[in-house]
Parts: sequence; structure tokens; C-alpha cells
Amino acid sequence: YQRRVRGTQKLIQNLHKVHKTEHDLTREDKVLTDVMPWLENEPNEKVDALPGPRYIKTHNPYQTIAHDPQVRCKYIYIARNPKDVCVSLYHHCKAFAVFQYDGTFEEFSDLFLQGKVESSDWWMHVKDFYKNSKDMNIFFMKYEDMHANGIEAVQRLNDFCELPFLSDGMAEEVLRRSSFKSMKADPNSNYSWLSTVRKKDEAPFLRKGTVGDWKNYFTPELAAKFDEKTRKMFADIDLDFSDHL
Repeated sequence: YQRRVRGTQKLIQNLHKVHKTEHDLTREDKVLTDVMPWLENEPNEKVDALPGPRYIKTHNPYQTIAHDPQVRCKYIYIARNPKDVCVSLYHHCKAFAVFQYDGTFEEFSDLFLQGKVESSDWWMHVKDFYKNSKDMNIFFMKYEDMHANGIEAVQRLNDFCELPFLSDGMAEEVLRRSSFKSMKADPNSNYSWLSTVRKKDEAPFLRKGTVGDWKNYFTPELAAKFDEKTRKMFADIDLDFSDHL
């Protein structure tokens, strides 16, 4: 479910770049997918050839993540309110012909609740990484937290990646350049290269990037169904997805 939080990829890219270029974020602009390839969509040779430190994106569930305790690897997992994820994924599936989805949002939300969508069941995907039974080195953060206190989130990510000290001012600059508005205007980050495989009459790949857009789609009854599944699935863990910042 990383796909629904595109700004996270850009955030990590800028964190690495801010130190590599001695705090000059205008240097070394590269296409986002070249900096952080999607493991499932790239040949192994491309990933293997990347110089360290490597940043690799995956949508794989916890059970299929390769983990060798002898290999020092860090995992960054950003989770988002399931209602906003559902809305974002709905537009994503409507826009790409490969999904062959032309149904309504109500029909899609039912599929989402059943886990019959890309990346399978959201609740199990999030819960498995949060519980972390393999004791992997995971940095778990909620998308809403980045909106509520972005500078702190950037600095925590910076520290987790064991990068040099990042001042409040540089954290703010990283955050600004990683914002949804900045990404949407940047041809290296806005996924405009996918325009040939997207339906022209659907929402753009980078649509809103806001918190709480689900309220424009959900009925009170549907919201209650999502809340009930969240309570049921997360009953044994201390993970809450508030509807407000």
C-alpha cells in the first residue's frame, strides 16, 4: 500500500540527496523510479546494479519479503487511513485499462473490504508489518502523521536512515520539495511517463494527496463498515487510524 502515498518516495529521495549534494537540493535531479525502482516491475539486474545505499520500493506483503538477519537492511512502511486508501485505489484502478474496472465506487469499496483488490487485504498487509514477527528493522509511520507534523517526520526518517544531522530548516526544505504540489509539477516525479497507458478521461495519477478525501465518497453506513473491520482486525494491536489530524 505504499503506492497510495507517493510523497514518501520523494521524501526519501530528497533526504538522501540533501546529504549527497551537501545540502543542494537543486542538483542531481533524476526520475523517481530510477532512484527508487519498484522491485516487482524491474529486472533484477537493474536493482543489483544500483550503488549503495539502495532505496527499493515494493508492494509485497510481509510474508513474501526476503529477510536475512545477516544483511543490514532497513524497511520503511507508511500506512494510510483505509478509507482514503480505498478512494485512491479506486481512481487508480479506474484509470489503468489493465485493471479492467468500470464499476462504481460502492462496488469497489465492497471489493476492498473483502480484500479482492491489488495488494490484497489492506488490514492484513498493515497489521503484519506492524506486528513484525520476524523482528525486521522497520520504521512504521502513518501518512496522517506526516501531514500533522512534517518536520518531525522528516527528521525521524533521517535518523532511521542513519544520515547526518538534519536541521529544522533543511527538514522544512526537504518537506517542501517532497510535497504533493511540488511532485505534481515535477516531470521527474509526477509519473507523466505513464500517460500512454492511462485512460485520458480519468483523474490524473497524482490526484489530491490530502487527508480525509474519503468523506466525499463514503456514506455513513459504509464508513461504519470500514470502522468495524478496523476495530475487529486491529483489536489485538495498539494501532489507530483517526479520521482527523
